[in-house]
Amino acid sequence: MKTLLKRFLLIAFCITPIVVLINHSFTSKATDKPDFQNKSSKTASKSDKKIEDPEITLTFSGDTMFDWQLRPVIEKNGADYPFQHVKEEITKADISFVNLESAFTTKEKKAPGQLFWIKSDPSTLQAIKNTGYDIVNIGNNHTLDYGQNGLLDTISHVEKLKFPYIGAGKNAKDAYTAREMTVKGKKFKFLSFVRFMPDFTWVADDNKPGVANGYDLNLVTKTIKEQKKDADYLIVYMHWGVEKSNRPVDYQKQYVNKMVTAGADAIVGSHPHWLQGFEYYNNVPIAYSLGNFLFPSYVNGKSAETGVLTLTFKGKDVQMSFNPYIIRNNQVSPVNEEEKRKALQYLQTISTDVEIDDTGKIINKRN
Repeated sequence: MKTLLKRFLLIAFCITPIVVLINHSFTSKATDKPDFQNKSSKTASKSDKKIEDPEITLTFSGDTMFDWQLRPVIEKNGADYPFQHVKEEITKADISFVNLESAFTTKEKKAPGQLFWIKSDPSTLQAIKNTGYDIVNIGNNHTLDYGQNGLLDTISHVEKLKFPYIGAGKNAKDAYTAREMTVKGKKFKFLSFVRFMPDFTWVADDNKPGVANGYDLNLVTKTIKEQKKDADYLIVYMHWGVEKSNRPVDYQKQYVNKMVTAGADAIVGSHPHWLQGFEYYNNVPIAYSLGNFLFPSYVNGKSAETGVLTLTFKGKDVQMSFNPYIIRNNQVSPVNEEEKRKALQYLQTISTDVEIDDTGKIINKRN
């Protein structure tokens, strides 16, 4: 009996540590679970961390041509000469845009109904490429100065240099189709409409080259809505307003409201040949007119005042800035500090609810 009791105590003594170890083992797995969850939580936190939106810059330049008194200057100095002071600023942007206020053709037959006809040598388009421009507007009231054949010539020469073009086309589908450019993973689309032209024969249709009609606001907003669907940003360029006026007129304000509601992320304009002011409408930047950019040096005063508009996109935020230049010596020429100060102060007086600082940054005061 004593021997049996000794054996029982010995077995109990040996088994107890094993049970304790086994129990500890299971307990340890249970207490590891929160640690595992924490690790998972950290991993999820890293994967859920918002990727910062890239900063993307676009520049815009106004009315540009290579005709009239510019022809002998270009023959002497080359077509790159007018842009030598602005090239660095244009080149460093992610996308640079310019309005071609001219037909680029060798055709001679002029279209009826014009007071002035503008025709540039097609070879000068290479200077637009060399300066760093990426996309061109060909929709304005000089697009068809040399008829439909002149427009088709312009398109052909632009295509040879692989420029996307907007504002006009070989037919209606071409004229109203936005051009796409993707930068840093963001898709930009560009549209352009003409709200000033000699007559409605200039409008593109299914079987005829011409411009995109900006007089039909319903068509404009419908096109914006359709083209915005798969875009991160949609830029609308308008040829509109009143010549030699420094302020927009009432219909332009109505257009801004409708175009922004339809999905425009920025609106930039031309036609007045003068600079006009800036505003933000529902945080969307509006530049009503960029004026002349490259015109012969005979232009003076407000017609010679020009500059480069920069739009900086970062997520839903879009900011404007403006760097003044002047048309001088048949070039887009830099201004001195006093000229810059006066130019920015003047733009402040004709803009709405913005503050333009001494660097040219245009700050939204409606926020």
